[in-house]
Amino acid sequence: MSRRRTTALTALLGAAALAVPAATAAGTSAGGTVPCRAQTPLTFSAPTYVDITRAGGEPLVATLPNGDLLYSAHAGTTHFYAPEAPNAGTTAFAQNYTNQTYVWTSSDAGRTWTFRPRYAPPQDLPLTGFSDPEVAIDSAGDVFFSEINLANVAMSKSTDSGRSFTLQDLGAAVLTDRQWQEADRKDEVYFAANAFGGGTGVPPSPGLGHYLSKSVDGGKTFTTNVPDSKGGDGMGDLRVDKRTGTLYETHFDGSYGSGTGTLSMVAFRQARAGRLSEADASLGVIAKGVDSVSHWPAFDLDPSGNLYVTWDESGRGARKAGVYYAVSRDAGRTFSAPQRVDTDDHTDIWPWIAVGDDGGVALAWLQADVALPGNDAETPGTHGWHLYAAATDQGLGCGRSHRAPFSVARATKQAVHTGTICQGGTTCQATATDRRLGDYFSMDVDAAGRAYLGYADTRTPAAVALPGLVHQSGGPLLVGGRTTRPAGVSSATGRVLSPRR
Repeated sequence: MSRRRTTALTALLGAAALAVPAATAAGTSAGGTVPCRAQTPLTFSAPTYVDITRAGGEPLVATLPNGDLLYSAHAGTTHFYAPEAPNAGTTAFAQNYTNQTYVWTSSDAGRTWTFRPRYAPPQDLPLTGFSDPEVAIDSAGDVFFSEINLANVAMSKSTDSGRSFTLQDLGAAVLTDRQWQEADRKDEVYFAANAFGGGTGVPPSPGLGHYLSKSVDGGKTFTTNVPDSKGGDGMGDLRVDKRTGTLYETHFDGSYGSGTGTLSMVAFRQARAGRLSEADASLGVIAKGVDSVSHWPAFDLDPSGNLYVTWDESGRGARKAGVYYAVSRDAGRTFSAPQRVDTDDHTDIWPWIAVGDDGGVALAWLQADVALPGNDAETPGTHGWHLYAAATDQGLGCGRSHRAPFSVARATKQAVHTGTICQGGTTCQATATDRRLGDYFSMDVDAAGRAYLGYADTRTPAAVALPGLVHQSGGPLLVGGRTTRPAGVSSATGRVLSPRR
């Protein structure tokens, strides 16, 4: 999912940026009426390791304001797979473990990486959190980074493009599971989590539940948590349209595994005023009869505020198993009919999405080389898992069908993992199910308009995965295509681009 929203449009383009007609501001870029174009074949470079001495589960990748890439990963503790512990690769993990998630940056499009230690003041302290790294970038270009330490979430901030971080709050939230965050204007940060309480905020009740909260001081303090709103359970990741301040989150309403769930998009159109309650939210249905294999959908926005969503299906609901895609051209009020993107019956999990300019969209997912019984990723066996991807510069649709024409390709020639993939979180440790990959991987779009994927790789035998990277080498450009942009300015919020490489 794109994290490239870093420079306020108003600062770059003036007040005229927000003086557009309401329909345009809501995201009504034309789609589905233009002729379809053949998409050039999608290709990828050979995968590389970001680091061979540190763990790399659940990586989160981002393109920074200066064009550098940032890569963060889980430190491996709850991803430790005991049957592989005797292998030599486990030694390097043990030597480098500091109970802190890892951060690397690259200034050469991912060819080389620099590890950014955060061991001592004025940066973070040791023991700030070993899991679930999460990144957000505000309109001033500052990077917010959070990580879980079982009961607490620590929030840190970087003002130098990820080279160093300063701890803002060791207890920014108190929760039981993965936190998600997004940033808007300078020092405005949103949190979503399944929480006990809000750290510096006060929970509205003692019970567990899904909450939203907000900081206006760069992550030092957060507002009182607001319970889950509109449409059932919040599904995690947050996105904000920095032109309007609208905050988005996907929601699922229904019983998991029933095949009758409804996937929706919730919009908080007064989020800048701190209005995050159910009464302040509007709901747009993405798809009904949803039964997902994975934990949550992924979504992103383009320069005009159009929303793009991807999710997987188990085959037990209204659609066949596979990876699906939909787009909203009216700021999340309505969505196109679900479109299947994968091209065979093999088991697919963990789809992710990244968006560049209007219509420039890339999807990626993990795919088994067989159709597993019930599409259950925990099925034992010697089957391999590859990264697959799809890309288009007509993501808003084209022709009479209004469907987006995707170029689909296998992104990794070799399997990046073999056998079972745990889907049960930390309980997999008790059942000795392989959880080295964690629960997801991620992707973004670089300054040249190419997608890149950060993923966990278990080809090197060890008790933990290594941080892997694969970069698009050919195919549709996601930035610099049909969309007209001011010179040197990127997509939805006007990020200043580095020179194209």
